[in-house]
Amino acid sequence: NEMLRDYMEEKGYPIDETVHRFLTLRDGFERDLERGEGIISEWLHEVDQTPRTLTSAAHLKIVLQCGGSDSFSGISGNPLAAWVVREVIRSGGSANLAETDELIGAEPYVLQNVRDMETAKRYLDMIERFKERTAWHGQTVDANPSGGNKFRGIYNIVLKSIGAARKRHPDVRLDYAIEYSERMRRPGYHFMDSPGNDLESIAGQVASGGNLIFFVTGNGSITNFPFVPTIKIITTTKRYELLSEDMDVNAGAYLDGTSMDVLGQQMLDLTLSTASGEPTCGERAGHAQVSIWRNWQQTDDSHLQELLSAR
Repeated sequence: NEMLRDYMEEKGYPIDETVHRFLTLRDGFERDLERGEGIISEWLHEVDQTPRTLTSAAHLKIVLQCGGSDSFSGISGNPLAAWVVREVIRSGGSANLAETDELIGAEPYVLQNVRDMETAKRYLDMIERFKERTAWHGQTVDANPSGGNKFRGIYNIVLKSIGAARKRHPDVRLDYAIEYSERMRRPGYHFMDSPGNDLESIAGQVASGGNLIFFVTGNGSITNFPFVPTIKIITTTKRYELLSEDMDVNAGAYLDGTSMDVLGQQMLDLTLSTASGEPTCGERAGHAQVSIWRNWQQTDDSHLQELLSAR
């Protein structure tokens, strides 16, 4: 607990401003879980006594994610999420784009509107670092699209990256490039270095300060984070009709003729309602998943013989 507390203080986590308790596991999982539930129940009683007050959308820090993408993700779902984020940033809020390996090949689009040369260099360095680590394992970024991606019309990394990059609206500049779980300390549009695994990436974005998740999906992934609301955006009307109880937004309406401005305003209203406490489909259903990116030491083969001889 002391190590965790020291780490959080060193990294600038606002623990003095946040109700929290450090819990040492000691009595077995079930009893420790009961202890944790008891602590949280006390907090909930205090929260219930707190009156609601109006606050600014500047407090919103939107997590941008996609999973189970299809060929329409870059046409309907991701641009819709970007439209809403543009309005949030205009109100003084923040956004966090991630999944480094799913942006390779779209660098010209991502950097066509960027804060400064330093930010552009940091972003490109992160892209090159990922390529280098991939090469250590004898792989290339060309292998990124999953079998499901290819089945749904995303045939190569360039198509996948261009679609994913459209979670940044052309009117919005890239302001900052940050490391995995690094805090978003200023308003604006952030890129966070992360793996392409949805759950591990989202965990880092939430640790960075994200308090509302936009999750765009083509096949209908039901991913939800345990304690941050997830607004799920599906890319086609046909898929939405199959999963209407699990999806919050039908971006496929854009393909059917509804303007992006109309859809964007509707989703912005939903975003503000969700931030004000209205449960999402995932919260009502009780679905939740989480996984943390392990800080495994990664290196090239320069020390391989030394390691083998030490066995």
